[in-house]
Amino acid sequence: MTHPGFGISLTWLLRLRWITAVSQTAAILVAKRLLPGELAIGPLLGLVAFGALSNVALMLRLRRPEPVRPALPGLVLGLDVLLLTGLLYGSGGAANPFTAIYLVHITLAAVVMRGLWAWALGLLSISGFGLLFFYNVHVHSLAHMDHGSGGGISLHLVGMWVAFAISAGLIAAFVGLVTEALRQRDEELAALRDLSARQSRLAALTTLAAGVAHELGTPLGTIAVAAKELQRTAEALGGQGSDIAQDAALIREEVGRCRRILDQMADPSGTTLGEAFQALVWADLEADLTEGLPSEDRARLLFLWPAAACGPMPRRGLVRAMRAVISNALEATPRPGPVKILAREDQGAWRLEVEDHGSGMAPEVLARVGEPFFSTKPTGSGMGLGLFLARTFAEQLGGGLRVDSQLGQGTRVELSWPTHA
Repeated sequence: MTHPGFGISLTWLLRLRWITAVSQTAAILVAKRLLPGELAIGPLLGLVAFGALSNVALMLRLRRPEPVRPALPGLVLGLDVLLLTGLLYGSGGAANPFTAIYLVHITLAAVVMRGLWAWALGLLSISGFGLLFFYNVHVHSLAHMDHGSGGGISLHLVGMWVAFAISAGLIAAFVGLVTEALRQRDEELAALRDLSARQSRLAALTTLAAGVAHELGTPLGTIAVAAKELQRTAEALGGQGSDIAQDAALIREEVGRCRRILDQMADPSGTTLGEAFQALVWADLEADLTEGLPSEDRARLLFLWPAAACGPMPRRGLVRAMRAVISNALEATPRPGPVKILAREDQGAWRLEVEDHGSGMAPEVLARVGEPFFSTKPTGSGMGLGLFLARTFAEQLGGGLRVDSQLGQGTRVELSWPTHA
């Protein structure tokens, strides 16, 4: 099936067709008793049997694993309209009161299919009904006589056809609009459920990060004190302890960096726990984005900043989101390949693009990009949270994250958010 709703529509249609076949058979048998000798029962039952066989074929097709073409429900309903026209042809034509069944098929088409199919089946039904005025097997008991004109098509039958055509158009339009509105609502609800699930995962990550930050604070403090004492002792030794003093200073520097990271871990997205918005200039972010990177990697970054400021933004959250994307791009691009960072304003939104020259991603990997804890890196090399947090940051500003990638052609990641965020 192409999607769950499509499968439900076909299954529902299958059941309705079985009910229709049974009802048509019963109606023919009752008509045989009420109108003895006026109906050709054999051909009518033959048409019902053909419809039942087509339903068996449809049932067998639905059991196969291959996707069903989207046009199949429309074709099935079109066949049903033709079968109904055949049954009415053999039982009095337009004078048969069961011509109202055409409206049922039009309604089904409007519910199951898109608007064009509903209108097409409506036109097919109107045409079939119109032909029944001129081509039919006469049934005396159903004939309408126009005593004023002395014969021909009665004004009553013409009025029936006009009323039918108007009703068909109204049903196709109204039900089509209602069905489309319901489809849009379902899509919006699905998007909201997905967003709610991601926000729940982010809240869980925030709680976990806050706990980790608290637990690691004490051992890091101990390491900092020990490194300071080690540095002091090494400096007292003079030249013999110079290397040790440098190592101790490096340890203290890295411990300080860890502390700064831990201070931010209670708010992985960087936007919701009190960070103030401030006016930013794109070029001023370069120092934050390249902090801690080896000089070789800094040289690989090509920044293309616009002259305009990016407006009030949570600086720390923006930097963390961008660093996550840039870090992935640097890892994906073989050295000394460049990584391009481009910011631009487009149609009322800021678009930040990071483009690498790596190996790209397969479609099945691309479909899962941005999920928490999903990573293509070797075990221990990453947690798969970078793009998830970057997307969460953009969504909190009313934007989103988009990833375009093809195997062998690199990857382009775009963060976007409204300029008035």
